[in-house]
Amino acid sequence: MKTAEGKKTRNTKHQKAVLDLLKNATKALTADEIREKLADNINKTTVYRMLDRFVEAGKIHFVTGQNGKSFYALCKSCKEEPPKHIHNHLHFQCEICGKVECLPETVKVPQLDNYKIRETQLLLIGTCKRCINTTN
Repeated sequence: MKTAEGKKTRNTKHQKAVLDLLKNATKALTADEIREKLADNINKTTVYRMLDRFVEAGKIHFVTGQNGKSFYALCKSCKEEPPKHIHNHLHFQCEICGKVECLPETVKVPQLDNYKIRETQLLLIGTCKRCINTTN
């Protein structure tokens, strides 16, 4: 795997496990959730470093949730290395269950003079369909 700067990174069994976990996830996960779901007991700092490298390499993206925690998801649309696009899709966080998920809708990111936009974080906050149905 290469970072955005083209640096080569190691591909360890833990890195593969994290990417596989995110590939099969139905929602964005926090670093703590990722660590809890892994079979091996991996140091919390190691998990954060791995996630930072994956974000830098464009393999995953993150959004900061309502509570200030970062939620990570696999970038399923990245085809190039390093990626040459901005993560401009919407994210949704349910106020009741806390689930954070990527939505397929995208927004047009404006081109601004004298600014180079690397990434966007777009979070909608409300109530998910499941929670709406259980409260009615």
